[in-house]
Amino acid sequence: MRNAIVVGGGLAGISAALALQDSGKWNIKLFEAGKTLGGRVSSITDNETGLKLDNCQHACFRVYDHFLQLVGRCGAQSSIKFQQKTNVKFTNPNTGVSGSLYDSKLKPPNHLAKSILKFPHLTFKDKLKMRKLVKKLSKMTEEERINLDDVSFEKWLKENGQTQNSIDVFWGFFVLAALNISVKEASTAQAAFLFRKGLFGNSDAFDVGAFAEDLSYIFENQISNTLIESGIEIYNSTKINSLIWNGEKYTGVKTSTEEFFADLIILATPHNITKKMLKDGPESTKIIYENLSKMNFNSLIGIHGLYNKKITKDDFHFTALINEPIIQMIFNRNFELNGEVSANIKQWLSIPVSYADHYIKYSKQDLEEEYKKVIGKIWPEHEKFLSKIVIVKTPNATFSTKIGSTKLRPDANEIIPGLILSGDYINNNWPSVMEGAVTSGLMAAATALNMDSWKNDDLWTNWPKPPRRGNQNWNKL
Repeated sequence: MRNAIVVGGGLAGISAALALQDSGKWNIKLFEAGKTLGGRVSSITDNETGLKLDNCQHACFRVYDHFLQLVGRCGAQSSIKFQQKTNVKFTNPNTGVSGSLYDSKLKPPNHLAKSILKFPHLTFKDKLKMRKLVKKLSKMTEEERINLDDVSFEKWLKENGQTQNSIDVFWGFFVLAALNISVKEASTAQAAFLFRKGLFGNSDAFDVGAFAEDLSYIFENQISNTLIESGIEIYNSTKINSLIWNGEKYTGVKTSTEEFFADLIILATPHNITKKMLKDGPESTKIIYENLSKMNFNSLIGIHGLYNKKITKDDFHFTALINEPIIQMIFNRNFELNGEVSANIKQWLSIPVSYADHYIKYSKQDLEEEYKKVIGKIWPEHEKFLSKIVIVKTPNATFSTKIGSTKLRPDANEIIPGLILSGDYINNNWPSVMEGAVTSGLMAAATALNMDSWKNDDLWTNWPKPPRRGNQNWNKL
């Protein structure tokens, strides 16, 4: 048995630690600076209502194979409810016109074609030009995709005949929601991966998975319990200040009061913290440090509207909003949760504000007024029943998939003696989403286990397979 230290208790660190511990070849110590596991995937407690509110509305998708394997490994299937058919609704709040994108029996990438043809927010010209680009994306090689890293996705779309309306309504929306950046600033390499892997991948790839519990519940219960039962030692509220380098390899970590040593260190922290840890590192880390120094963050804001009476229909789940820069989507948490919200709160609307860099400095009052105005266009009398609005700002929410960002991402198997890097910023193709974080953790574990034949598109061998439609072990929306 060998000993490993994992620094960082987010999804990357959790995945790396559990995969290594499950191998039977390693004993793991997991260090997390916060009081609980989860990292940037977290919840807050509203003192007035007692509700646990996620820092921002989260969703997963059936294409998140590794994340769903982790959920299955931790026995947390009941905490996620899945669509059994892709259905993404869009509403223009100024006209009341709604339409949905949904899959059909046609094979990918044409499985959304029927719904796109009927989609009311796109013109016939928009749809005709989109069809040509979908074909081009499906035939694009990986080399061609990577070579587009220095090209703005908006520029590439226009060069390929896309109309401004299709960019605003369709392409730009999915980039904003999934990459947490504007279509103008996004790397085409990263955006192309999103559409090839997700929207135009397997016919069930974009089935939405909703969390039936607050995220803190899942981390504090099913995930933490699984780690403990596997034999992992968890050190919460323990900040690692630096790594220990003995002149030849990394051998341990330092807190403010103590040193810990191991055969291997897995550094599963956000890129800015990783950069600080590597600042005075050996020559082999210099290029990585320089690249991490060029990486940026993008912001998120979560807006939670709490009501003393239901204002939506019971079957309303979520809708994207057309041409609304701040209130971009509306989720009905009542539809997602197991049971009622609370005795006093009868309706909970959750609003994720993606790429919130321009709005992060807005006052609470300004954001509240914007919420009231836009929600009022859809439910005119909602303010009569509005109990309170809770706003959660996360300035450093996700690493930025800006133009040129792909080449800055380090590989999981970078040669650093005694140290393996992990985290959503690692070069695994995924943007800063839960699947990317878990995938990076498994990549670190595969490197430690010398699993040269394992690729990051492969399932993790000894964990439960991700659910397909109709799987009886997973809840349905």
